[in-house]
Amino acid sequence: MTESDISLKLVQVMRTVIASADRQGKSAVMHFGTPKKEAIQTGALNIDGHKLLDNVGGEVFDYGSFKAAYDTDARVKTMTANFNKDSIILKTNKDADKPSGGGEEGKDTVAKMASNAVDLSPEAL
Repeated sequence: MTESDISLKLVQVMRTVIASADRQGKSAVMHFGTPKKEAIQTGALNIDGHKLLDNVGGEVFDYGSFKAAYDTDARVKTMTANFNKDSIILKTNKDADKPSGGGEEGKDTVAKMASNAVDLSPEAL
């Protein structure tokens, strides 16, 4: 199985999990195996990603294979909110409702970064 075949199956599984979480109004966490009790996130859809990929004919699903897909497939990146050696937090509608940047302090972060990056003073124009 080629790397693109693995990415395709991963993308299909991720889309399915995200859609299921969105229907339930939950966040989604794909674990790289059966999630340990302490790794389960309360209120989120906790999925054994290895088992799901195995069910669709995927080979190994672990941190290394995910990282390779993340680095080479933009679709995987756009569906991933965060990941670590144990799991992936998928981008769901529930996560989109959360303010990014930590509340009030991060409110104008993009505007501040843009104004710092671009000099729009009359002298620069």
